[in-house]
Amino acid sequence: MANVIKRIHHAFLNSLYEEIVKSPVRILPVTFLILCFLGGVLLYMPCCGNMSFIDALFTSVSGVCVTGLSVQDISTKLNLFGQFILMVLIQAGGLGIMSISSIIFLLLGKKMSVAYEKNARSMFDAESRDEIKESLFLIFKYTFILEFIGFIILSLRFSYLNKDIIFGIKQGVFLAVSGFCNAGYALISDNLIPYNSDPVIILTVALLIIFGGIAPVIAITLPKYLRGEKLSPVAKIVFNTTIALIVLGTVIILMSSFDGTLKDMSCSDKILNAFFHSVSARTAGFSSVDLSNLSCGSYFTLIFLMIVGGSPGGTAGGIKTTTFAVLIITAYNTFLGRKNITRNREITHETVYKAIALIFAYMIILIISCFLLLTTQMLPHSKLVFEAVSAMGTVGLSMGITSQLDVFGKIVIILTMFLGRVFPAMVIYYLNSRSNEFYLSYPKAKISLT
Repeated sequence: MANVIKRIHHAFLNSLYEEIVKSPVRILPVTFLILCFLGGVLLYMPCCGNMSFIDALFTSVSGVCVTGLSVQDISTKLNLFGQFILMVLIQAGGLGIMSISSIIFLLLGKKMSVAYEKNARSMFDAESRDEIKESLFLIFKYTFILEFIGFIILSLRFSYLNKDIIFGIKQGVFLAVSGFCNAGYALISDNLIPYNSDPVIILTVALLIIFGGIAPVIAITLPKYLRGEKLSPVAKIVFNTTIALIVLGTVIILMSSFDGTLKDMSCSDKILNAFFHSVSARTAGFSSVDLSNLSCGSYFTLIFLMIVGGSPGGTAGGIKTTTFAVLIITAYNTFLGRKNITRNREITHETVYKAIALIFAYMIILIISCFLLLTTQMLPHSKLVFEAVSAMGTVGLSMGITSQLDVFGKIVIILTMFLGRVFPAMVIYYLNSRSNEFYLSYPKAKISLT
């Protein structure tokens, strides 16, 4: 009888495994869900610190989804082991579960399903399994090299400022991982506010955020971009959009908060912190100033940057720079009455439709999250909307109300963070899987838009 039960159990697990791994649309949310739950259980254990289960789960989801929103002070509520577990969760979430699972399949020699391999080729811009393997090793090498460089710089700086080598190493390694993975967590109660006038720390973290938010295959072409050499359309869009958003965000935040949030700083520190928040708002979530009393201009700028997010293939969230750029290019060319082109290349209607579908689905979830928070939480409406946008964009910036949410509010933010991390990728995988289906051609309908 025991053998029969064992066989049934084994067959069930094998069947479940096959159903999950044969499609990235399933494997992505399932693996993230499992990691979030296991992380929550671990962080809840006494060996990690002192948290309630809902707070431990919230912290785990925030770490895995590289968001950085926190209902508890992780520098005091988590001990050294708990902080290490959180760092591992952040690293796993930043690398992306699909990348990790793919490299495990490749190393163990397991066969990918046709759908999985198709989407893996699309994700890594590869034509064969060998190219997928090369792209995966590039991702891991790129990640750990940049994190190591960040760790060295930050450790030395923190050690020098605090005259404590152990403290410096601890802060350096955690902040390097959190910064590159765009997580926004820091082992300091006030995040990076105590160091907002230190350009070494602020600029190092900012650069980690930028390079973490750009796909490795795009980032390694940066020298060519700086030399003005020919690049792929995607690389040009990523670099141009990223630079434009950073510059625009810096200028608006600086102008709108010059005599507000930044008023007690020197002129150079104002520029430094405006730049840092323009970078951080695009899904990192680190804060070097108190955001509880943002000016209207900074408030709307940060919300806009959080929604756009980073670039595809990187550690950032949001609708992605390429999606935003496709819509801008489409609108621009529509106003000029010409085909949707960029630099002598035509953007297909299919790409435009996917961008519209992604933004529509993204905004529907965001609206639902805002509605649930606004109708259940007795907190300032502007701060609740900011919280929802931050969670959906996996940013982590907060106006100081995260710890004031009740259990239902925490659950809403947990679900928003989770969907913000996995849903955009699921939408693209789903649309890609249906893009080759046969469609009938019908007579064109004329619909008035005014």
